[in-house]
Parts: sequence; C-alpha cells; structure tokens
Amino acid sequence: MRRQAKSILGKASLLWPNIQILEGLPIFAPNSAGALTDRASLTIQAASQTFPLMIELLGRTGTKVDDPIPIAGFADSDEKRDAALQLKALFDKYGSDKGSTEHNYHWLYGAILTSREATALLEIGLGTNNENVVSNMSSSGKPGASLRAFRDFLPDAQIYGADVDRDILFNEERISTFFVDQTDIDSFAALGEAVPAEFDLIIDDGLHSPNANLATLVFGINRLKVNGYLLVEDISPAAVPIWQLVSAALLPSDYESHVVAGEDIVLFVVRRLR
Repeated sequence: MRRQAKSILGKASLLWPNIQILEGLPIFAPNSAGALTDRASLTIQAASQTFPLMIELLGRTGTKVDDPIPIAGFADSDEKRDAALQLKALFDKYGSDKGSTEHNYHWLYGAILTSREATALLEIGLGTNNENVVSNMSSSGKPGASLRAFRDFLPDAQIYGADVDRDILFNEERISTFFVDQTDIDSFAALGEAVPAEFDLIIDDGLHSPNANLATLVFGINRLKVNGYLLVEDISPAAVPIWQLVSAALLPSDYESHVVAGEDIVLFVVRRLR
C-alpha cells in the first residue's frame, strides 16, 4: 500500500507542472482532448507562435509592419547629440545604467528632451536594489538614479517615479515617488490620482514583461501631452512581434510609434501627434 501511495504521488508530481501550464495560460491552451503532457506542450508552443503569426497575417493582408530602427538614429543633429552626451554624463554621475554601453538610451532621451522645456516626467521603476524583488538592479543598484539625472537635465520639470518596492520610495527636490504594481491595473488608478493629468515623457523601466508594459501603456497613452512620448525600455528581442502588432494595428492615428533596436535590447516608442 505504501509503495502504491508513493507511485501515485510520483505520478501526481510529474503531472502537476503540466496542469499549472494549462491553468496558467488558458488563452493559449488547446480547447481539445488529448494527453496532458501533449496539451501542455502545445500550450507553450501557442504562446510562442501566436504573436509572430499575427504579424504574418498583417503582412499577408497588406498592413505595413516596420522592422526595428536603430536607437542612434534619433540623435540626428549636433544639438541632439550634444544634449544626449550631457544627459549621459548625468546618468553616469548618479549611477543609472541608461547611458551604459549595453543600453545607450541617452541617444534617444537626449533627442526627445533637447529643448529642455519638459515640465512633467514619470518613470515606472526606480531601480530597486532588493534582490528579492523581480527585476532588481542587484545590491549595487542606486534607486532613483535616473530620476535625479532627469531632474538636473530639465530645469523646469517636476519628476515623478513609481515602484512596486515601497522601501525605496523617496521625495526630494522636484522628485516625488509613489507605489505601483504593474500587474495590478487598480494600482495605476491610485497612481493616477497622485500625479498630473499630462506628461511630456512617461518611461516604463519596471518589471519588463509584456503584461506589465501593456498596463503602463493603457495607463499612460491618454496622459501624454501633444508631442509627448511614452517609452518602454528593456524589451526582449523575442517579444518584438508583440510591439510590432501594437504599432501596426492597435494605436489610433493620433499617435506614431516605433520599435527601436538598442544593443541586444529593444524599446518601444510612442509619440502623441495631436
């Protein structure tokens, strides 16, 4: 009897991961009969193939789908390049990785903010150094580093930040930070009540998962000023089809958007036109 019980438990332990896949990814699970392991495998396959196939469908039906454009192309004048290098120096000063060789985001932010006339900026993700929090910057991270760089670069701007780690929230000269959980859309409602109605720039540098990124987009798309930008950082190249779909088919004509290629990383850029 004991041996039989162990055998049953052993089989259950092997089945459980497959059950978790089917229950955790119901959108992609095949609505059909078959072996549990086969259905779980097909669920993972569907999750991997669905968005690339949507992009293929758009292409077959004549919708233009753009390839990622290089990040350095945004700094297309001496003025923008100078602004980008000045912003990089501030990123480096405060310990932000936005100007690092791996990212080079200063080329994009410098181009967007060249005039330095922005008055309101929001960044989701402060850079927690708590290694128990997903998407942390390790124990050597410096929470709020990029907020301080943007504050120094933009003399008339109020800078806002938000993070899921309450322990790193802070307030100082022209910087205010708040709690947000990107996987809980209701927490964005509370954030929305605490920050201005419109922004020159909204940055998503938080959890770096598609659902979290899309939650930020849902929150921020109607909070951009005319000519304001929303940027999603640190997208995995594997997720490019998701953002190509958003760019090609989901945004109204009041916005323009681009998938932007950095060094082994991708960004999504949205600008409100009117």
